[in-house]
Amino acid sequence: MNFIVLDFEATCDEPVNRDPQEIVEFPALLVEGDTRQLVSEFHTYVRPVAHPVLTSFCTQLTGIRQSQVERCPPFPVVLEQFGHWLDANASSEFLLVTCGDWDLGSLLPRQCEQHGIGVPSWAARWANLKRAFLWNYPQASHQTSLDAMAKALGLPWIGRAHSGIDDSRNIARILQKMLAAGICIENTAFWRCLNCGQSNAYRARHCFGCQTSAFELRPGDWPCPHCGFGNYADRTTCFDCGRPRVAPAKAPPVVGSSWKTGDWSCGNCGAHNFAKRTTCFRCAQPRLNISG
Repeated sequence: MNFIVLDFEATCDEPVNRDPQEIVEFPALLVEGDTRQLVSEFHTYVRPVAHPVLTSFCTQLTGIRQSQVERCPPFPVVLEQFGHWLDANASSEFLLVTCGDWDLGSLLPRQCEQHGIGVPSWAARWANLKRAFLWNYPQASHQTSLDAMAKALGLPWIGRAHSGIDDSRNIARILQKMLAAGICIENTAFWRCLNCGQSNAYRARHCFGCQTSAFELRPGDWPCPHCGFGNYADRTTCFDCGRPRVAPAKAPPVVGSSWKTGDWSCGNCGAHNFAKRTTCFRCAQPRLNISG
């Protein structure tokens, strides 16, 4: 199997990113599985259209200049160019490799939605190198950064952090080192339902087998009404899609015996629903399991 290392850079700002965030750098590196050699690169900047002028924060963080994105094509054209590169260079069996799940689990689907195009089939599976590293190195954690992984493997950092092409090259070097150590790099873009054991695609919000929520909300946590992602109570914007939190409407007061055992209050709009309902009658938000 061959590996396609990918690390997007996107429009950004502080303290809050503009909505929508858009890909402004699209790099990809082909690492041959048998030889562990880097054999081909795809790299281009991408012209944003919703917010065409980069913020000073974005330029300082990524090093990408306004002139670089202005003379490049928009996302749909770049996506098509990448598809041609895949056809010309990748074998029929390859796996994408990222450092985290955000690039393919969140950013790419939202970018495709913005332009009214479907998410490519090649983006359904990927290996999050952070997870593979965590599974094989006891000193690692979910918070282990890219440069920390490189340092742990004795690899000097090359280039500039938050440059998409430099980050991709460093990811590729970590991947090569792990492959040389005999570590199996496989698809990590899934979650296993704790209720029925069914494996589900990473982007699935509910279990295919039993419809249990992909996340477990605790009191105060909130589901995003736009994308369905579960967010911790202290977040004011959705971690996945960036939409601002909307205060739920107050549920109507419980009068007499109208509230029965098993009834539930919608975490999105606050409506009172009968126990038999699996979605809210008012806003159609799926019922979520609240624990602890």
